[in-house]
Amino acid sequence: MSSDSGMIIDGSSMGGSSVVSGDACAPTVSYEPRTVTRSQYVTETREVPYTTHQRETRTRMRTVTKRVARVETRQQTYTVNVPTTQTRTENYDVQISVPYTEEVPYTVQVPVTTQVAQPYQVSVPYTEQVAQTYTVQVPRTEQVEQSYAVSVPYTETQTQDYTVSVPYTEQVEQAYTVQIPVRRTREETYTVAVPYTDQIEQSYTVQVPVTSSRTETYQVSVPYTETLTQTYSVQVPYTETATQVYDVQVPYTETIEQPYTVTVPFTEQVSQNYSVQVPYTEHVAQNYQVQVPETQTHTAYRTIKHCVPVTTMKTVTRDMGSYQCVATVVAATPVAPVKSCLSRGRGLIGGLLSGLGCGCSNCCADPCADPCADPCASGVVGDACCPTIVYRKVYVPNLVCEQVPVTTYQTQTSQEPYTYTTTSYTCETRTRMVPVTRCRTEIRTRTINVTKYNTETRSRSIPVTRCRTEQRTRQYNVTKYRTETRSREVPVTRTRLETRTREVPVVTMNTETRSRMVPVARTRTETRTRTIPYTEFTTESRTRMVPVQRFRQETRTRQYQVTKCRTETRSRMVPVTTMSTETRTRMVPVTRSRLETRTRMVPHTTMTTETRTRTVNRTRTETQTRSRQVNFTVCVPEQRVRNYNVTVYDNVTEQIPETYTVCVPVQASRTVQVRVCRPVTETIQVPVYSYGSSMMSSGPAIESESFGGSGFGESIISEGSHSHGAVMETGAGCTNCN
Repeated sequence: MSSDSGMIIDGSSMGGSSVVSGDACAPTVSYEPRTVTRSQYVTETREVPYTTHQRETRTRMRTVTKRVARVETRQQTYTVNVPTTQTRTENYDVQISVPYTEEVPYTVQVPVTTQVAQPYQVSVPYTEQVAQTYTVQVPRTEQVEQSYAVSVPYTETQTQDYTVSVPYTEQVEQAYTVQIPVRRTREETYTVAVPYTDQIEQSYTVQVPVTSSRTETYQVSVPYTETLTQTYSVQVPYTETATQVYDVQVPYTETIEQPYTVTVPFTEQVSQNYSVQVPYTEHVAQNYQVQVPETQTHTAYRTIKHCVPVTTMKTVTRDMGSYQCVATVVAATPVAPVKSCLSRGRGLIGGLLSGLGCGCSNCCADPCADPCADPCASGVVGDACCPTIVYRKVYVPNLVCEQVPVTTYQTQTSQEPYTYTTTSYTCETRTRMVPVTRCRTEIRTRTINVTKYNTETRSRSIPVTRCRTEQRTRQYNVTKYRTETRSREVPVTRTRLETRTREVPVVTMNTETRSRMVPVARTRTETRTRTIPYTEFTTESRTRMVPVQRFRQETRTRQYQVTKCRTETRSRMVPVTTMSTETRTRMVPVTRSRLETRTRMVPHTTMTTETRTRTVNRTRTETQTRSRQVNFTVCVPEQRVRNYNVTVYDNVTEQIPETYTVCVPVQASRTVQVRVCRPVTETIQVPVYSYGSSMMSSGPAIESESFGGSGFGESIISEGSHSHGAVMETGAGCTNCN
């Protein structure tokens, strides 16, 4: 707001800092003690329990199972197949070949070639628009709530010593070279190929077809049939009776004595030596590794940070200005009648003006004490008593710089020694006795049954089938053949060659030479001249002063903010895109083909069937049944019994003492230095700001209506009470300021 409005607001008052108005309203700074609690690390001694292990040797009974062998005699029944020879009569068939002659008709295929019209199909392609259904993946986005972890930063203040390179500038004379451009031109000759077109007569050859016909002679094979007399031979069968003498093997049976060998088994008791693995236990020394713990105490230093309050002086600029009454001579202006100064200012503007005062004679010490001088009592500004004077309050600023104490906290670092314990392990080799089960070999004797065999020669009577040869006579029919010559009429198809004539169209090509005008693109070379501007550079040496920046090393201390993060779980809406399947239709050109039927002349050969007769010599097979004696061997099963020995092992359980080692835990405690954060209470001095009594005055609010004259640039001064204003109205309605 401008200074003509009768008020001014300090720029720092809205931020919460102190506002100074006049000498009597300046804030007072005092210090009072406050108790502050801060954290501090303290080293304490604690007893920490820990567990160690001790080895103890104990004894327990272990169950051992042994296997003891014994011999049992068992009986077994087995089956033996004894071979036996037998005789049987067997009938068998014999195939005898008998030749004979047969008249067989046969068929002959005679070829006949003709020209036949043949229809054939051609696939003619054509294109159609076909509706095609296809699938489209349409994306759809949804908002899904998703939980995520956020690292929320928070700031800590730390102190750091750093080295700064402070720049400073020196003026150094520098020699440099400048390229000064000079614009020049030159004449240049260049060659251009100018195109033009010529019409050239060109001769070309054309093949003109000419159709003519010629007479062609060709030969045709014309078939015809002739009857020929054919002589052929026939085998005529006839039957004769013949007498045949044949030998017959007549079987007969004889009984003969046959010696044979039999193996007779018998059992003997035989002593047998066998080896047995007898287990026994030995205690063997075994080396093993043990990790022996050793505790060592080390001393180290750690950095401890603590906050220390530091009071520094800060320069603050304050506005120590005040409001002054200024008399202005203006012409008398009629205004609307008002009831009082209170009725002219309401709301926020009225509240601000109430803090500034009404501008009456009591505040400004106007010598015009007559009631006529009160501009609030009439409807005109400037009347017969004060025709040309209007009073207004003008703020006169006065900026004053002050040193204000400010308390800050600095982090100081110190090195503190502490001790810690480490445990290392030493590998030691120890010896213990371990039971080992071993086996010794013992030779023992047992009696077993052994089956042996004696060979005996025995005799038996067996029937033997033998055969004697006898001659017999039989009558049988014999088919014989005599050859006879016969004749027959046979049709024979033959062909004769005939010469025929036909007209054949012939297409010949006549070569004709023709001419045509052909445009030919050509180019001619022309020499032209053009002016080309070019730039040349002239080198000049000049001198200039160049500022050179250099650095000096300074060590400074700064406080910097360290940003750390804590993890928080938040939720957010995340767009998730899913795909939905939609079926759409589009027109697709499809190439198809239609079948068209066309006709062409094709040479077609047909076969004419003729039946003819010929004599074939064949043989048929007749089956005859005959008999014979066959010897075969049959195995007859017999049940026999034998004894055998079986070794059986019995399980025997024994209790054997066993020594083993156990690690027994032992509880102990040790002293450990622990770093603990403890709260520490201390008293510090805190600045407290207090203001004058005019800051706490209160009064009724003033509503604002319309202002006459120049609006906010002028204010009508009248007597009124002070209001309870904000920081902006400090010093405006003070009764001590004149």
